[in-house]
Amino acid sequence: MVYSLPDVAVPFKINFPDEDYSQLQQLLRTSRIGPATWESLHTDGRYGIPHDWLTWVKHYWLTKFDWRAQEQRINSFSNFKVRVKDQTGDVDLHFIALLSAKEEAIPLVLLHGWPGSFLEFLPMLQLIRDKYTAATLPFHVIVPSLPGYTLSSGPPQDHAWVGEDAARIIHNGLQMLNFPRYVVQGGDVGCLIASILADKYASAVGVHLNLLPTVDQVEPTNPDLTDWEQKAIEESLHRFAAPTSGAAIMNSTRPSTIAAIVSSNPLAYLAWIGEKFLEWPEHPCAVDHILANVTLYWLTGSLPRCAYTYRHTFMCGPTPGFPSFFDKPFGYSWFRKELMSAPKKLVEKKGQLVFYRQHDHGGHFAAMERPEDFLVDMEDFMKIISDRLGL
Repeated sequence: MVYSLPDVAVPFKINFPDEDYSQLQQLLRTSRIGPATWESLHTDGRYGIPHDWLTWVKHYWLTKFDWRAQEQRINSFSNFKVRVKDQTGDVDLHFIALLSAKEEAIPLVLLHGWPGSFLEFLPMLQLIRDKYTAATLPFHVIVPSLPGYTLSSGPPQDHAWVGEDAARIIHNGLQMLNFPRYVVQGGDVGCLIASILADKYASAVGVHLNLLPTVDQVEPTNPDLTDWEQKAIEESLHRFAAPTSGAAIMNSTRPSTIAAIVSSNPLAYLAWIGEKFLEWPEHPCAVDHILANVTLYWLTGSLPRCAYTYRHTFMCGPTPGFPSFFDKPFGYSWFRKELMSAPKKLVEKKGQLVFYRQHDHGGHFAAMERPEDFLVDMEDFMKIISDRLGL
């Protein structure tokens, strides 16, 4: 029987009131950029957000950025919300769905990270729409907003949520959508949630990651490495040095303070989030993408709400909830400019590695930076899973 979403999945369109966006613009217009300093005049961002970039993007945001066009782009996809009952409080879980008409199709669940959102996957979703019809699409594609992020509600104020809570909400939401089994993919915070799903739930029949922080980082002189891996590790040692990891330390140890400061005005959101979209990809992201993500975060009050996914996860001992081994089919894609390296000899110690691929290009936001490469990896990994399941 061809799958269709049950009635619990309520169609949804994004359409923020004019007054919400007008308030954003008013706050942005009256926000003061501090004086230029020796540090802020470094245009390479080595000391944080450059003064000239922040000044220019503030002006662009006020005069040229078209938020309504971004809403139209989001609404061109099929958006839904499902109310997930939970002992810590119900969560309205947002997701985008591309559904296959094939009876044997299983869902590929794509999980974003911080400070990203489901917007990271829109370029790849567009490629899928252009390439496939419902009749030819080999698998379903489900892209949730993590609980506490953008269009999903949560977390509760009276419980200290961690990654396992977000994973439980997503799993239960998938069960409500009548998906008895699924494949999960994640990067950044999404890799933690995906890993927990794969570890705790039999319904997760495969897991693919493009970040694996529990892999032991090695020196580029290690003789077991290939030439490609040695050079990539040399690059990553520079990219994830102390200045770059500063945000992770702050998010992990002082989430409430960061949330209070950044939530004071949209310009603070832009500075805190924008620098990650400049520094973490292989090449700086387009300003319209940065502003779409920052605007969505601001309008949904996301930064304070999503802090739980980083709390006590960096330089505070082992990452809570991260499994030491995947006892099910496991795939990995290493995009060369990712912040952390992942040589095959180390990755294959982490699970039943059935797929591994190295890419010359791409960084921390791989699905957004290299949607064509990312899609090919997903197609190939899903084919492996389908064959193993006899579909």
